[in-house]
Amino acid sequence: METNELSIVITTFKSELKIFDCLDAIPSNIKIIIVENSNNQFFKEDIEKKYKNVNCILTGENKGYAKANNIGLSSIHTKFALILNPDT
Repeated sequence: METNELSIVITTFKSELKIFDCLDAIPSNIKIIIVENSNNQFFKEDIEKKYKNVNCILTGENKGYAKANNIGLSSIHTKFALILNPDT
């Protein structure tokens, strides 16, 4: 499998203190979708500015883990997807 065939979906809920270690451990050539279960626009802007391979989707409210993962999975365009927890 090539890295351009993989997208990673990370669902978060106020995980600002944990997510940066996780993102730093992922190669920058892998597409990452973060689904943040809030309306924290500052979080979205900060993440997308620091990591060019990250797209952050704000749900506006806590929709729960499974529904947020489905939102992320519906936005990928690669052959493979990996669901990853932010504290990994």
